[in-house]
Amino acid sequence: MTTDYEHFLTSLLVDLVAISLLTYGLYFRRHQRRDLTLGFMGVNVGLFAVSSFTATSTISVGFGIGLFALLSVIRLRSTTASQEEIGYYFVALVIGLVNGLSTSDQWPVAITLNILLLAVMFVADHPRVLSHVERHLVVLKGVPRSLGSLQAELEDRLGFEVVR
Repeated sequence: MTTDYEHFLTSLLVDLVAISLLTYGLYFRRHQRRDLTLGFMGVNVGLFAVSSFTATSTISVGFGIGLFALLSVIRLRSTTASQEEIGYYFVALVIGLVNGLSTSDQWPVAITLNILLLAVMFVADHPRVLSHVERHLVVLKGVPRSLGSLQAELEDRLGFEVVR
């Protein structure tokens, strides 16, 4: 039988391994955005701290999660985040919650959920999935006379048909 503190340390270790795999093993290797690795790690560890503390105190879990969700929304709104980044943020939050709120008798479920979350992100964000689709943001300085002239200028400069 483990003590509560040993369970906490084990939960923390599982959480750190899972968020490190998500952040450095998947996200950074594919997207090379060093600035977001700190965000993913901070959000996850912060949520883990809030959830594990609320699980052992008289503060309601809903209050702690609501408070952290509010802080997370503020963080996501402070810079423009892509849909991929929001997906990674969400999974980082869920990993923190799963590991922070799990009890010692829920380990099989918690570890299965960690593996499932990492596997889904691995497959869904794999470069070979939908590899024929590309999306680019083009910034053109100046004001076009019309939408048609803008499309024609972009096609001329890029050498491709502009679809949308």
